Amino acid sequence: MFINEVKKYIDKHEVISFDIFDTLLLRPYVCPTDMFRHLEKIYEAKGFAQSRINAEMDFYSKFGKEQEATLDDIYKMLPEFSQMKEKEIDWEKQILSVNSEVKEVYDYALKQGKKVIICSDMYLPIATIEEILNKNGIKGYDKLYLSNHLNLRKDRGDMYDYIISDLNVLPETILHIGDNKNSDYKQALKHGLKAYQYAKVSDKYLKQDIKFRKLSKYLKGFLDVSILVSLVSQKCDEDDYWVNFGYKYAGPFAYAYARHIYDIARKQQIKRILFIARDGYLIEKVFNTFNSDIKTSYVYAPRVLNYTANLDYNSDEQAKIICDYFGKDTGVISSEVYIEQNIKDFKQLAKEEKERTGYSQYIKQIAGKDKVLGTVDTISNQLSGQRLIEKESGVKTFGFYILTDPKQKKLEKFAYNNYFALQMKDSFTSDFKCDLTELIFSAPESPIITLRNGKPVYKQDIASSEIIRQDICKKIIKGAMNFAKDVKSRFNGEDIYLTPYSILTLLNIYVKKPEKKDIQAMLNVSRSPLADNSIYVPLLATSTPFWKVNKTKKLVWQTPLQRIGLIFLKPVKFRISKSKKIELVLFPYLKNEIFSLSVLKTFYLKMGAQKQWKK
Repeated sequence: MFINEVKKYIDKHEVISFDIFDTLLLRPYVCPTDMFRHLEKIYEAKGFAQSRINAEMDFYSKFGKEQEATLDDIYKMLPEFSQMKEKEIDWEKQILSVNSEVKEVYDYALKQGKKVIICSDMYLPIATIEEILNKNGIKGYDKLYLSNHLNLRKDRGDMYDYIISDLNVLPETILHIGDNKNSDYKQALKHGLKAYQYAKVSDKYLKQDIKFRKLSKYLKGFLDVSILVSLVSQKCDEDDYWVNFGYKYAGPFAYAYARHIYDIARKQQIKRILFIARDGYLIEKVFNTFNSDIKTSYVYAPRVLNYTANLDYNSDEQAKIICDYFGKDTGVISSEVYIEQNIKDFKQLAKEEKERTGYSQYIKQIAGKDKVLGTVDTISNQLSGQRLIEKESGVKTFGFYILTDPKQKKLEKFAYNNYFALQMKDSFTSDFKCDLTELIFSAPESPIITLRNGKPVYKQDIASSEIIRQDICKKIIKGAMNFAKDVKSRFNGEDIYLTPYSILTLLNIYVKKPEKKDIQAMLNVSRSPLADNSIYVPLLATSTPFWKVNKTKKLVWQTPLQRIGLIFLKPVKFRISKSKKIELVLFPYLKNEIFSLSVLKTFYLKMGAQKQWKK
């Protein structure tokens, strides 16, 4: 809409003037001063950001607004950070990128033979601005007007008077395009020019993306969110839902986790990291977009192999997998009891299976001569992959996980680290965010049954749900890698400091604020709750008919029709708590509570969303 509309204005004017920052060129920050905060973290220059902001204000307090501040002037006000001046210049050259939307309009103006000029209120040297413009393909302009070079400003309006005089044209023949309401629009109009106010990219994006608007609101002032919102808003959305999902959700999550792994590994002096299939597939790829000193390998360490080759199991469910794998009919007794009763036979079967897999030789060859191996997985209660690798390689391991179960006491002898702090566990594990995480960190390959001579053996009878998952996975990976590559190119490999709290907030918003397009995309996405991938169940949503309320009520997301079915086909809910409180809820599946009445704090009558009693 902007492009077609502004082209019509260009056709009617002789001179086309462009603002630079937030118009022709974009910084990857919602707020420009966030760049100073980022530089402070990168160079560990404590106090730099606020001092740099204050220095500019101090200059004008001391010398008044008549003299325009240059970058040299500003840094004279903060001698303790003099070493940061060249770093700031280099950083501006690195992070600024062309706004493709405005560049199309810019090129159109040149093609139409218009006189094109550029003007900006800016403290950077004119030579630096010219270099940045040239680097980003902004060429062919007639003149560049810079406030600190002319000692004139757009926000005061005197720059516009100078431009009119310098070009010797009537003011109404000039069309100025910029984002600032005062300096680019009101002042231009005040001095007789025609003006078009360009909507700031991040502001425009946040108006249309409810989830990132929520993120920006909840975590206002967070540096990592400022960067994330800017990157997402400056990336044109692909037509495919899952590629967009990969860029906006999987990419930031994978990048943040990979950076966490890298930082901890360097502190632990780990020289080699093994990324365990399938969850480690994307993480390794993202990790290697910035890693240059740690060796990495993508390895197979399936849970089933731990069961069948080591008889390492902790439940009847896992014991059943062992019995099924070896073709044993347990009859009416439990699988655990059956194995115990026939332990000698199973030990022999396990020994033969281990020899067939060739796993020890396979993992020892990958492990090399390192004294400690890093192992990467996502969510684990038993560290099965790490345990298998350590047992068969004979090398001590240090595991990296998004989250583990701290109650598993037998895991105390293994060294590992969690990305999410344990106090975040309840929030992360609610609403199937764990299962969403497994979709994010999946690989475009089939489930692995075992290994044979060090080669993976894939499951052959693939369910349609698995085929759908693999297709989605490829698209998610594409989007996530686009994000990781953008981070690398925009920031020259420097960290953007995405925090676990910001990532968890992002996941929470996605799960709790679904839109129609989200539900539609998730209808056919399933997960497998078992290690042998023998069954699949809906992830967040399903196309189950609305009258099958016992199935739809378990879903995290419901379609409007499913929600109506729940409301009217399950109109009453009754229960008695352990403390003998009696609760009757009318229409418990309404989203909001309509009213609540109580008698002697024992009998409760409610209408609408049911709330849990406090324990």
